[in-house]
Amino acid sequence: MTTSDLAGDTAFVTGASGLLGYAIVQVLRARGAHVRVLLRDGRLPGEPAAAGGIEVITGDLESRAALRRGVAGARFVFHVAADVRMYRANWAESLRTNVAGTRSIVEEALRARPERLIFTSSAATLARPLDHVRGEPVTIDESTPYDAAMARAAMVYPHTKWLAEEEVRRGADAGLDTVITHPTAVFGPGDWKANLLPLFRASRTLLGRMVPAGWRTVCDVRDVADAHVAAARLARPGARFALGGESMSVRELFAAIAAVTGGRPPLVELPPGLTRGLGRTLEALAALRRRAPLLSEEMALQSTLRVRVSSAVAERELGYRPRPARESIADSAAWYRARGLLDGSSPRGSHARAR
Repeated sequence: MTTSDLAGDTAFVTGASGLLGYAIVQVLRARGAHVRVLLRDGRLPGEPAAAGGIEVITGDLESRAALRRGVAGARFVFHVAADVRMYRANWAESLRTNVAGTRSIVEEALRARPERLIFTSSAATLARPLDHVRGEPVTIDESTPYDAAMARAAMVYPHTKWLAEEEVRRGADAGLDTVITHPTAVFGPGDWKANLLPLFRASRTLLGRMVPAGWRTVCDVRDVADAHVAAARLARPGARFALGGESMSVRELFAAIAAVTGGRPPLVELPPGLTRGLGRTLEALAALRRRAPLLSEEMALQSTLRVRVSSAVAERELGYRPRPARESIADSAAWYRARGLLDGSSPRGSHARAR
């Protein structure tokens, strides 16, 4: 049931053109909030009706004037924008977007003093045993923060998101009310940047027949968006929430994707060492060609780990209720298919710098 409990409130959202940011915008809009968004090109994707009543500020995380306009008078600030690319050649850009960009948001929020800053981090910053590649999956949650072993691994995305969390914590120490969320693998409709599209196309190729032997925890963008708005209103100051859902092996995940795309399920699981070696090789070749790798060493390592993420705290404190993973996967495929993206056509306007 839709309510108007945010009527009269202003919410500022970064990353509104990405999968999660866009969904948060729609939840806020449905709840009656005045929504203000930061967009590099000044345009919100989707149907014109979806942008009705939304205030657009043209700019990016390096534009202090745009950020200042965004946070001014806002009750809630949702910082969702991120560079999600996971390969070493992107270190400088990831540091600029994820760390310096978050620092700028925090500093402007400290000046404007919104009621709360909600920062979207990632489950990738939750510590996990980096050598657990066999046996039963281990369970982690928000009580297992980034640690020295994770730092030594120097993975681009987890490390820069953790550094961004440190910026948020510094803001909290200076008196800013903050909440940090840690979504897992987000599926569902609205992937305007087509970041997940290669997974859905892979089931029709040889790559989709050979998969890593790790585990993934799948969540739905609609449930995660609802949880962000709930966190803005209900969470304890300084709280952190892992936002996951159903956990499954990578093989089961690819089989579920194949079932809704007309592809073929995986035949074999690759040994962890081979997976990482393949990622290392493909990343090196891509760097020589100055391209993004299809698989990087960081992606490969993450895909071999046998880890599940618990959302028990969010379920208890926010009323978070993740739906079945196969529903999210099916809805993702239906969304891509409706836009002709599962027939081999290339997405237009795809960019990896927003979640």
